[in-house]
Amino acid sequence: MIIVRSPFRIPLAGGGTDLDFYYKKRGGDLISATFNQYIYHLISFRTLDKKILIQTTDTQFANSLNDVKNKLIKGVLFHFKIKKSIQVASISTLPTRTGLGSSSAFIVGLVKALAQLKKINLSKKQLASISYYIERKKLKLDGGCQDQIMASYGGIQRIKINKKGNFNCKSLKILKSKLENLEKSFFLVFTNEARDSKNIITQQRENIKNSIIRYDKIKSKVKILENALIEGNKKKIGLLFHEHWIEKKKLSSNISSKKFDKMYQEMMDSRIFYGGKIIGAGAGGFFLMVAKNTKNAQAFLKKKKLKFLKIKFDFSGAKIIKDIIL
Repeated sequence: MIIVRSPFRIPLAGGGTDLDFYYKKRGGDLISATFNQYIYHLISFRTLDKKILIQTTDTQFANSLNDVKNKLIKGVLFHFKIKKSIQVASISTLPTRTGLGSSSAFIVGLVKALAQLKKINLSKKQLASISYYIERKKLKLDGGCQDQIMASYGGIQRIKINKKGNFNCKSLKILKSKLENLEKSFFLVFTNEARDSKNIITQQRENIKNSIIRYDKIKSKVKILENALIEGNKKKIGLLFHEHWIEKKKLSSNISSKKFDKMYQEMMDSRIFYGGKIIGAGAGGFFLMVAKNTKNAQAFLKKKKLKFLKIKFDFSGAKIIKDIIL
């Protein structure tokens, strides 16, 4: 029996330049981080029957792989040629479809666990690449490659992608004291809405000329953000997030809404935050806000009855928690 966890991620700069329609023309460049919220999988072979047991939000006993309803689990099992006598139980510590890379974290965790069960050694790069292939190529779920990379590697990574789709990661070295100060300043503020990113990405593909222009501007801020992170300059980080958000909204009319604009403006008008942005594709999920003062920000958000999370960065990536021989 294998128990594995894989972390959620938050894009910090250059998000979207990992989409294939962009990096194939310009090359991708972005900074992303993982934090202490996870998807967990418990996976075991079944010894007394040949059924497939799936336990997620719903529970399903299947007689064959073709009958499995969960397409993510079905796709990974198919890749590993496991067609019977397996059970997979999955839980998430946060809502899915909220811009945190949940589907990729789900697949990365499954790939790591099944590779462990089959005694296949995978590097972090191989884990990310296989997971990307299953999710984007076989299952044809639209999106970029940073989610699989971050769930595999963990930490705070600057990711560069060439026009052929090959990537390299550089882990940012930030002093512990500065890192802790950044953690205190970062707030994930929930919009109370989940969304499907497919339509947003489709709209960007259809208006590719505009998308390239916007992502060029977003990418131009990556090195500046990297320096701000290393310096621990939360004011500069907040202002860069704000600039990113203004530019990002020009990518698609579906990224924001009157509700989200009002929510963000109220947070900015409080003068408690330096800036922020909706993370992921947009249209729901979380704002990542940078606070000037932690206590003031917490008091404000509670007064406004806004749901929020504090974070700790995760530096392990997908990780086997237990490997028990039954």
